Amino acid sequence: MIVPEAAEPLRDHLPLGGRGIAVTSRYLERDGIPVIPVSAEVHFSRIPRSAWDDELRKIAASGVTVLATYAIWIHHEQVEGQLRFDGSLDLRAFVELCRMHGLDVFLRVGPWAHAEARNGGFPDWLLARDLEPRSNDPRYLAEARRWFAALGEQLDGLELLAVQVENELYDDPEHLAALVDLARECGIDAPLWTGTAWGGAHLPIDRVLPLYAGYSEAFWIAHDAGYDASSASNFYYSDERDEVGVGADTRDSALTPSNLDPSRYPYATCELGGGMVSAYHRRPTALPDDVAALALTKLGSGSTWQGYYMFHDGINPARGLQESHATGARNDLPELSYDFGAPLGVMGESRPSLGKLRLQHHFLACFGDRLAPLPLVLPPDAPEVGDTTTLRWAVRGSGGRGFVFVTNHEPHVTLPEHRGVVFEGFPPVDIPSGAYFFWPFGFEWAGGVVDWATAQIVTAIGGVLVVTGGPDARLSFDGAEVPLRERVNVDGFLLLSRADAERAHVVGDRLVLCDDVVTPEWLYAEREHPEFDEWDGERFVRRVLEPGYPLPAEVPVTALREAGMPAPVRLGPWERASAPTDWTDAGRWRLDVSGLPMREGLRVLIELDWVGDVARAIVDGRPVDDRYFTGRSWMLPLDLLDGAAEVTIEVLSMDPAAPISLPEDARAALGDGRAAVRSARVRRVERR
Repeated sequence: MIVPEAAEPLRDHLPLGGRGIAVTSRYLERDGIPVIPVSAEVHFSRIPRSAWDDELRKIAASGVTVLATYAIWIHHEQVEGQLRFDGSLDLRAFVELCRMHGLDVFLRVGPWAHAEARNGGFPDWLLARDLEPRSNDPRYLAEARRWFAALGEQLDGLELLAVQVENELYDDPEHLAALVDLARECGIDAPLWTGTAWGGAHLPIDRVLPLYAGYSEAFWIAHDAGYDASSASNFYYSDERDEVGVGADTRDSALTPSNLDPSRYPYATCELGGGMVSAYHRRPTALPDDVAALALTKLGSGSTWQGYYMFHDGINPARGLQESHATGARNDLPELSYDFGAPLGVMGESRPSLGKLRLQHHFLACFGDRLAPLPLVLPPDAPEVGDTTTLRWAVRGSGGRGFVFVTNHEPHVTLPEHRGVVFEGFPPVDIPSGAYFFWPFGFEWAGGVVDWATAQIVTAIGGVLVVTGGPDARLSFDGAEVPLRERVNVDGFLLLSRADAERAHVVGDRLVLCDDVVTPEWLYAEREHPEFDEWDGERFVRRVLEPGYPLPAEVPVTALREAGMPAPVRLGPWERASAPTDWTDAGRWRLDVSGLPMREGLRVLIELDWVGDVARAIVDGRPVDDRYFTGRSWMLPLDLLDGAAEVTIEVLSMDPAAPISLPEDARAALGDGRAAVRSARVRRVERR
């Protein structure tokens, strides 16, 4: 396979940016240096304020450089005239904390947000008015001005990197331009203004930076639709930026060609699926490799801004604020939990996708300035969507230097192994099913050149280039092959196994391998996994921390009431199954948490193994968390339980024949659908 050659990339500057931020037709610059921002969507109003500091530390230590968040109008003004910015709604305090942790802020101000919120984020009282929302109706703009003015007052004197008005508006660039002007008049300002460009969107030219999306799964399609080809397209290298399936449930009209010239703008994203939330009728699960392979494929397709949605799950600040059939939406979402299966869970529990993404983020932090200007070059035989036999690969390169990207992974499909693959200038390699990686060629390092490597660059630390690959990983430097040996520094090159690379954390000028540890402050904290290896410049040295609370610890579960039969399925909009609202026949179980270390400064997470349809946790008669059954365990954070000595779990049974899509493993675990809580155990105890 011949590695295609490309001309030097264009660098036309656009009339966007400011305060050191510049936008070219290919990439973004900061103070004249190319950058690839990594943005993580985290909704401050869906996370308890007491957890903000810990969670932002984790996010920053995960290689994220930009914190993206919605200000969801209905969260702040459920009652007209009673705007709230207190507690977990304190936008100003959240932005200040982000900046303190070195995170830029990308604020999405609506007024319409979607975000699986009730009315897309519009307060009920607004929709009761005689006005046309999401338009230049003066009556609507007057209310939008009041909302923006409230946000502007909160943001006074604070620096933002970017602001997005509206969301998923496809056919009214004049309205988007009016909202930008209105927000600026109200004191909201940033170097970058953005607009969501998927779905064939029409945006005001050179007023906003187009941002794109891509998800490995889709909750918004019919339960019996199978795997969506639009989702599958994200695992093919392409110069097509628009994933047309995203937001299809919000469009009433057919797609029309966008008014954007993609060659004019850099390829930037704000919604790469960090997981996938469940609707009642369709409950997909994005596996960790799905998340990481999608992100890598977008990077290899030319992305110069990696933006994830979501990166951290959360809990709605009150009941009834979710997207639901009851308010005319096409999907029923859980009332309380916003569980996207993201790299960080509802209360910050790390999931395997975190380490897989961090492996990419470390590279971007160290060498993003090299990758950003490199254009996409597709091979002449690049496969189209549906081709599951041709190897999927592409190059980002120019002038004899760059990276070969390979994705041999797609959800729900077992792609074939490719044996004896030869990229021009590389030795023959076998590419196993499920693999995804990028390999350098012509990479300048330490006064010489890495001619090629069948290993992926992770980072550089202490003058050592850290790479990851299998036991047969090879590297040629200045025309001579370097004998890579795992975990030993050989002439400035360190090879990590994939498993070790996913555990790697860059801590200042140190490299540490440790499960779950995501902030430097926690390296010496009381933890479930107290051992880690620290790079001393030559080899990894084993460090052992003080043991913490003995884990896993069983939590006593007492059955209080057997679950009844499932209720008949109700159908809502688009003939989609609606979530049950009657809990009369729910099974009930009590968790005895009285013996757990629920003391100040500790976070305790209980893992529930359960089966059924819908479950909720109740403390003192008040639901505090809920889930739809997807086959995943439920991590219940005791932070939500207000120090209660007793927690009740209620679960409704599911009719296995109901028109509900479940992952195959969840369908197998469901059995006859009768609700049960099988076990509860403490999985993690963390310092806070």
